[in-house]
Amino acid sequence: MKKLWQMIKGCPLFTILILSGIIVTAGGYAGAALGIYKWDVTFKHPMVQTVLLDEKAESGSESDASEVSTAKGDLDKNEQHKDVDNSTEAVKNGKPLEKTEEQTDGKSEDKSDAKTTEKSSEKNTEKSTEKGSGKTTEKTTKKSTEKKTEATTEKKASIDTGGSSTPISRPTQYKKIKTRKSRNNCYGDLTKIALETDYPYIKVDKSYFDDALFIGDSRIEGLALYSGLDNAQFAYMEGLTTFGLMSEKIAANGTATLIDLLGSQTFKKIYIMLGINEAGYNTDSYVSSYMDAVSQIQALQPDAVIFMMGCMHVSSDYSDTHDIVNNDNIDEKNGAIAAYADGIKLFYLDMNTVVDDGKGGLIKDYTWDDIHLQAQYYSVWEDYLYSHGLKDDAFN
Repeated sequence: MKKLWQMIKGCPLFTILILSGIIVTAGGYAGAALGIYKWDVTFKHPMVQTVLLDEKAESGSESDASEVSTAKGDLDKNEQHKDVDNSTEAVKNGKPLEKTEEQTDGKSEDKSDAKTTEKSSEKNTEKSTEKGSGKTTEKTTKKSTEKKTEATTEKKASIDTGGSSTPISRPTQYKKIKTRKSRNNCYGDLTKIALETDYPYIKVDKSYFDDALFIGDSRIEGLALYSGLDNAQFAYMEGLTTFGLMSEKIAANGTATLIDLLGSQTFKKIYIMLGINEAGYNTDSYVSSYMDAVSQIQALQPDAVIFMMGCMHVSSDYSDTHDIVNNDNIDEKNGAIAAYADGIKLFYLDMNTVVDDGKGGLIKDYTWDDIHLQAQYYSVWEDYLYSHGLKDDAFN
């Protein structure tokens, strides 16, 4: 007892809570024993059902509907009990026990209400089921149709992206410009500039060039010496032109011709840049010689994709002061060979887009002689090549 008293003194709030609980519980039991309180509070009790009816009715299920009917029946029973109690009271007071019209109508109304509720709930359930299933079916059908359509579109798109069993021809597009008058009879007035072959190019890494061959003059020599493409093969010579392309010893460090190289090895990608040394030739002669060489390369490497790279520009200052080696002449010759690109086995690429000074010339700071790139800027050309890879199906 001493310990209990110490606990009560030490924590009076806790003691009050315990005593309150005991008093309330004892009072409840006493009230129930004396008939003051009723212990019929269940889930079917009218007070509980009043709270739960709306929530259950919204679910629309058959089990909920039956519980609603049961609850309504219980309410009716309670009303009947009240009527019986009232009738009993009337008999005690000497009044006749009669069913009034109001009571009779009330019961009939209750029955009709119950039937109406059941019918309406059934109809609503049926309608909601029909609507729900209909909507679900429609949504499912729509979704599945949309998915099939998307899948079909994706398949078609993958075929269209180049070089597959049904390759898409991509003729060269040109950009019209204000006419630039010719300054020499080796080229004509310039009215348009060729755009590179329109293709969904992908970014590639160095290994993409494992089976590549680069052909050209001293500019290709610079790419071989100063870029990181040491895994590719190169065939080049200073002063090389299309007229001596197939006969000159430009391969294997100047010990073999291009015909020898192409006859002994297989390449998937062949890149060609020429044109600066042919500036003094008229455009028709240049194109005829160029495309004759391309035909011979195709005959020796029928599965290769050939990239005709537009001749790199000279600086704007140099171009403005030279009537033959100038950018208008270069652009005309580039546009003439670009016309043969089909986007299947022949592509036209234009790396001038990444070294352009905004006036159609080579950026002055990128060159040491107005014609060739400085060593550190060959990486710009290399990056351009990395961003212009073809998808695997282009090489089928």
